[in-house]
Amino acid sequence: MNRFAAIALYLSLFFLLEGCSLHREAYWKQTGPNKPTELSETNFKAAQECFTTAADAMAVDKCIAVHDLVIKENPGNYQARANAATLYILKGTAYTQSSSAKSEAYSRAMTYAELAMYTNPDFKAQVDAGKQPWEAADTLGKAEVEAMYYWVTALQYEFKEGMSLPSKVINIKWLERALVFLDRIEKVDPDFGGGGVEVAKVICYLVLPERMGGSDAKGDEYMQRAVANHNDWLLPRWARGKYYYPVKGQQKAADADLAWVAAQNLGNYRDPYPWRVHFQSNAKQLLN
Repeated sequence: MNRFAAIALYLSLFFLLEGCSLHREAYWKQTGPNKPTELSETNFKAAQECFTTAADAMAVDKCIAVHDLVIKENPGNYQARANAATLYILKGTAYTQSSSAKSEAYSRAMTYAELAMYTNPDFKAQVDAGKQPWEAADTLGKAEVEAMYYWVTALQYEFKEGMSLPSKVINIKWLERALVFLDRIEKVDPDFGGGGVEVAKVICYLVLPERMGGSDAKGDEYMQRAVANHNDWLLPRWARGKYYYPVKGQQKAADADLAWVAAQNLGNYRDPYPWRVHFQSNAKQLLN
């Protein structure tokens, strides 16, 4: 290969890999102080109501739209931002087909989560000074745990459903950044999430190489902890059946967990209602 051809090949590979890299744009100017108005509060009440009833793609889209009305009137409403983040994650994984559409939904979810974090004045100050969100995580407290968790969840779904294998290799460092937020959540609100934080840590520990914090032993420990400590949530058993046991080559155990989720009365569990519907529907789908 002559020198010109070698340079051309190098450049083409560089730009190919660069195109696989996950980039986050800053949208900080889209938010502001929390200043409720009569209209924003009326819309927020409707948003909270739809968040407890959305059970299909159309309902989720309508619920996102109602949350956006709240945010348009009062950009500083933390809970509307956080709810919109998890609704976009749900839209991406449950009600979207193409990888590009999924990636768009997960990117929007991460943006809403970042903007929810931005309502914290100390976090805002550090980000305004040039820090990345994970670099300012130590400013966040119990009030922002949902935002941190949804940021991580959206990122992990993007890895699972939105990225090609080369993209996963190029972007593996993002899971280190996810661990920063997860460690912060455990520090400020160790009981948060109904097993979701533990499951998110399982994913990081099993995917990351040891030099970046990966650990099969920690992954196994956190999976056991998620199920043992949160039996009034569907998420841990669903996640163990869908992700953990298949990775471990234990398909019978996976099917048993999914069958258990499929058989439950949704009214007995504490996961947000739209997610309960998805967990049970997905479990039934995986069993068929």
